[in-house]
Amino acid sequence: MRRRQAFGIVLLMSALWQPAPAKAQTSYMMITHTVPVAVQRGTETEVTVIGAMDFSGVYKVLIEGSGIEWEVVQPKKPAKPNTRIGSVRLKLKIAKDAALGVREFRLASNRCISSTGQLVVVDDPVVGEKENNNTKENNNTIDKANAVAVPCVATGTITKEDLDHFRFRARKGEVVAFEVQCARLQDKIHDLRPHADPMITLYDETGREVAANDDFYFSDPLLLYTIPKDGDYIVQVRDSKYDGDPRWTYALSISNRPYVSNAYPMAGNPGEKLDVEVIGSQTGVKVPFVAPRQTGVHAVQFNIGGQLTNPTAFIVTSLPQLLESEPNDDPEKAQPVKIPCGINGRIGKTRDLDHFVFAAQKGQPIEFEVMSRRFGTLLCSSLDAMLDVLSMPVKGKSRVLASNDDSYGKDSSLVFNPPADGQYILRIRDLNSKGGNTFVYHIRADLARPDFALRCDPEKAMIGPGSSTAWYVHVVRKNGFSGPVKIDAKGLPKGVKVSPLTIPPAMTQGVLVLTADASAPRDAAIVTLFGSAEINREGKVEKVVRPVQANQEIYMPGGGRSVFNVNMFAVAVTEPSDILKVDVKPTKITLKPGQEVKIDVTIQRRADYTNPVNLDVVLSHLRREFGNPLPPGVTMVGNKSKTALGKGNVGHIVLRAAPDAKPIDNVPISVLAHVSINFVVKISYSSEPILLTITK
Repeated sequence: MRRRQAFGIVLLMSALWQPAPAKAQTSYMMITHTVPVAVQRGTETEVTVIGAMDFSGVYKVLIEGSGIEWEVVQPKKPAKPNTRIGSVRLKLKIAKDAALGVREFRLASNRCISSTGQLVVVDDPVVGEKENNNTKENNNTIDKANAVAVPCVATGTITKEDLDHFRFRARKGEVVAFEVQCARLQDKIHDLRPHADPMITLYDETGREVAANDDFYFSDPLLLYTIPKDGDYIVQVRDSKYDGDPRWTYALSISNRPYVSNAYPMAGNPGEKLDVEVIGSQTGVKVPFVAPRQTGVHAVQFNIGGQLTNPTAFIVTSLPQLLESEPNDDPEKAQPVKIPCGINGRIGKTRDLDHFVFAAQKGQPIEFEVMSRRFGTLLCSSLDAMLDVLSMPVKGKSRVLASNDDSYGKDSSLVFNPPADGQYILRIRDLNSKGGNTFVYHIRADLARPDFALRCDPEKAMIGPGSSTAWYVHVVRKNGFSGPVKIDAKGLPKGVKVSPLTIPPAMTQGVLVLTADASAPRDAAIVTLFGSAEINREGKVEKVVRPVQANQEIYMPGGGRSVFNVNMFAVAVTEPSDILKVDVKPTKITLKPGQEVKIDVTIQRRADYTNPVNLDVVLSHLRREFGNPLPPGVTMVGNKSKTALGKGNVGHIVLRAAPDAKPIDNVPISVLAHVSINFVVKISYSSEPILLTITK
């Protein structure tokens, strides 16, 4: 997903110190970039985290995974009173065995928790570009290229019409890999405007262009180049349209060690020993490999000639695995497979088609899911998958019975309901008829068992003592599952509790109310949400547990609100909030179909907070609902509700049950008090849960 514009009213940082508004509302810190964006493991270094809103009072850093210790470098006192801090410096100690790759992190301050920031942990020395507007020092031309030693990771910023050059020495026959991480680091950023589209150009010592790449890892480039002769070479990083932004930071890896972009096969069983073809600078070479023992998608490294490669994606699954076998380009030559299984294949050339024949029974649906290329994940194959299920050929012709293009980013999935017992053909191809070594895929082929998936919006909570806020958990039930789903949380800070929630069969979402005790100490923590359900699978009841995906709010063109998947839920106990409490009466409601009820609402403000407050029972923006805990048939009656409080403290909400509203028991809802930060962002404070019942 690319956001090429942003809303113009967003408050952006033009300097590290900014005047503070006279009566500031409590907002969260919006991290836009980190300088440098990469850190080398086994070292100690300092980084500066920069963004919008106020970064003063930062006391804790929450970092995904392990192996990184942190210390906040306290800023100097600003020269002017009542100023806002737009950045914070961190001293980081990265363990020698810290996992490589992108780490999410958040900052906790006395008042709030931040949006998601990202940091890249690398193996090689990190070298910052030498560019200084004050001294007019730059690396914008080949003759001013910064000298670096290979291997290294060069970090910098792409500003308007900026060209960054790095000079290095290379020997004949070396394969040098150039990989940029830039655009991939931007889509989780809350209020970043147009995104970078970086490209790499390589020059020899005479200034002649010898190679280039624009897009490989989505909008980020990868270039592999075999050095033709000893000498100096210069690599250039720029935006493909010569656009730029001070927040477009990048990490350029320059490596002469074995580089891997993909593995084939890209999946195996837990602990399985197999030979894997590494695709990249050593394409065609097979190396022995032992798969991780835990199922899921892993970042793995391969040992080639005593050297470890960079990490790449590998899937571990319990399904039996098989490799495609050519020729299988037409239905008559379809490769037999037995379901359930995992299929590992590759669209190896232009207009390649892979066919697989399988047996199916009427009334027993089968689910096919491609795992290959998903934005925001480790899956970075070049394939834009298209799945079809075909009938067996008659006189050389087959009919398309089911089809899907994009379900998970560029990955396809479909559930096929066989119309009769018999054999059918699964076909996979690239949507644009492209192909090559990097067009690898894994297909999960299994019976379509009842299941569910969960997500939650928002993903962070900042709660003053005695205050509450609300999270909305959404459930997607799949393959005939229609039961209740119980939601639980782990890792909450001391003094924070969460209301119980079971999403009933008639509903697809529910509300969690998080409350900090009046005596809760200041703290922040990474929190885990998960859901569980009892599901009847083939006559046996199983307890199925699924994680909840965190959704972070992001700006969209024109001031819209959207969400993007992130890895971390975070909860912070802060100083007293703008809204200390939202009191409601009654807290237990019973409605008959066609009946209305009035909920009286009184808010308690912090003494210095006098700005407008609005009430609601749903989380919405520009008429789009992002969270609605009301049961089917129940709505808020807008013309009978007093929701715009202005500077007042008293309002009310009127709910109505439709004449055909179905019975339901004790559904938790809550009343929200919204404080607007700008046109998009609102901070929501919640009442305690209100239990709503609809009788017959």
